[in-house]
Formats: sequence, C-alpha cells, structure tokens
Amino acid sequence: MEYCNDFFFLGTEAISLGRVGDDFWCTDPSGDPHGTYWLQGCHMVHCAYNSLWMGNFIQPDWDMFQSTHQCAEFHAASRAISGGPIYISDSVGQHNFKLLKSLALPDGSILRCQHYALPTRDCLFEDPLHDGKTMLKIWNLNKFTGVLGLFNCQGGGWSRESRRNESASQFSARVGCFASPKDVEWSNGKNPVSVDGVSIFAVYMYQKRELMLMKPSDKVEVSLEPFNYELLTVSPMTILPRKNIHFAPIGLVNMLNSGGAIQSMVLGDGENLVRIGVKGSGEMRVYASKKPMACKIDETLTEFNYEEQMITVHVPWPLSSSSLSIVEYLF
Repeated sequence: MEYCNDFFFLGTEAISLGRVGDDFWCTDPSGDPHGTYWLQGCHMVHCAYNSLWMGNFIQPDWDMFQSTHQCAEFHAASRAISGGPIYISDSVGQHNFKLLKSLALPDGSILRCQHYALPTRDCLFEDPLHDGKTMLKIWNLNKFTGVLGLFNCQGGGWSRESRRNESASQFSARVGCFASPKDVEWSNGKNPVSVDGVSIFAVYMYQKRELMLMKPSDKVEVSLEPFNYELLTVSPMTILPRKNIHFAPIGLVNMLNSGGAIQSMVLGDGENLVRIGVKGSGEMRVYASKKPMACKIDETLTEFNYEEQMITVHVPWPLSSSSLSIVEYLF
C-alpha cells in the first residue's frame, strides 16, 4: 500500500501521512481458515519494518482494524504505541467498547507517542514470522517515558517459493525474548527523552500489572503464546534529593499507552512536591520509594493507595476536555 514511485515523489508533497503495511485482512481472502490469525502478525511485522524507511519522510499509518476481531487486542496494542492515527472498521453496532476505551479518551483524542514505532536493534535482522523463535519488539517515546511492545507474530507471511503470503503453522508456538530499558532509543526523534545520569528505570508491564526496577543493562524475560502481546512502560527514575526519594511516573494504567497520559512533570516546594499534568481519566500510577504525606488533584486533597511502592489515585475526566488534570504528590 502506497509504495509506488508516484506516491513517494508526488503524494508526499501534499500529505504527510502514509500507510506502511498491506490492508487489514480479517480473514484470508485465499480461504485459509488460519489466516484469521497469522495474517495479523504479518500485517504488524510489515508495518514495523517498513517504517524504518518510510518513517524518514512520512508519518507511518498502521491502518485500521476491527475491535471485535479475534486478534483485536493484539492489533490495538500495536496501534496504541505506533505513533500514528488510530481508526477502526467495525460494522455498525459491533464494537468492543471496553477495548476502544483503552485506546481513545472520552473526547475521541488519543495518547499518541512522540515518535513512530520501530523494531528494536536485536530483531532487525531476524525473522519474527518464520523462524519459530524471534519476538517482534518495537519501541517508541512519550514525553517522559519510553514504551516497548512485545508481539508473538510467528505463524505465516511472505513465501519466497510461492511468491505470496501463506501460513507457516509449524512456527506458530510460544516464543520468549529479553526486554531491557536500553531497547528504547531514548535520543531519537524531535523530542528525545534525557536519560543522562539515570541509573534505574521503573518498568511497568501492562498485561501482568506488575512493576520492577531495572538498571539500563538489566533484562527481563517475557514469554508469549502466538498472537499475544505485552507492553512495557519504561520510566527514568528521578531523585528528590532532600528526602532521598526515588520517583518515576507510570501513567494511566487503564490505557494501553499508559505513559502517553503524562504531559508535564515538575518538582516544587523545595523538591518535596511532584506535580504532574495528566491527559485523560482513570487509574494513575507512579513509583515512589516512600509513601507520600498527601495527594491532590486540581488542588483538592484526594484519597490514594500506596502498595508495592506504587501510588495509585483515580483521576476524573476534567470539566473541559482541553484541560489537563494536575496531580500533586507531597512528601
């Protein structure tokens, strides 16, 4: 889709958006019953690797999907961190609103990443479709966090022999990989995230709803069944020196791109206060090495929970959709 010379040399003068993959196929047009699954991994791999080239002169668009498809959540996770638009092709009256609410806010806006998603370096010259062992790993940046997406796409794709996409079910099996904070290319893009001097990262796993602390070179092993995924929000640790408190924002964990909700973060009140501007509503989490004295939302004291070194508050939808909710943590 959109790989012809006419588009590259003429179309890009008029628009900045371009599809980087084939169409979303809900089923295999050739009739393969397994195509409902393996075509989804094929689509995702094409979008990720094609962005390596096309992302240099257009904004990659990963195409639509259907929210009630068997692999809908698999697709949604990739779109959430793709950095491009998110849109669906649902039939009228057939919608998975629970899934859609993890992608879009009540006003229809999305928590879009700052960059466009790309494969991590360790899977650049591997085959995440046909070798039975490689996980597709993609990275992107938000304003204050990085994000890693892990996807088991093994099971089918382009065949050099038949010159067409076809099933390779012999490779469709549980796959494992290692993920690390250094997989995120922190210095890339127009708005890089500074990690100079950062020795610890807070890493939150969306599916497992678990948080771990990792050094830049640390690795965590993740194993996934075919056409399953995991999203890791990777947040550089900030130290409040007066009380030696370690702090790292995670974001709205009810949203697939949790870290995209964090729009601003400043230290105040003699560095005993952290003030975060949040876009959206839901369950806001941050890592803190010590329990805060109080939490506020828009200058009003609010209840909070402190468990396993995570502070959780519920952020309501603001009266004005253009406004951020200001969440304050006082230590």
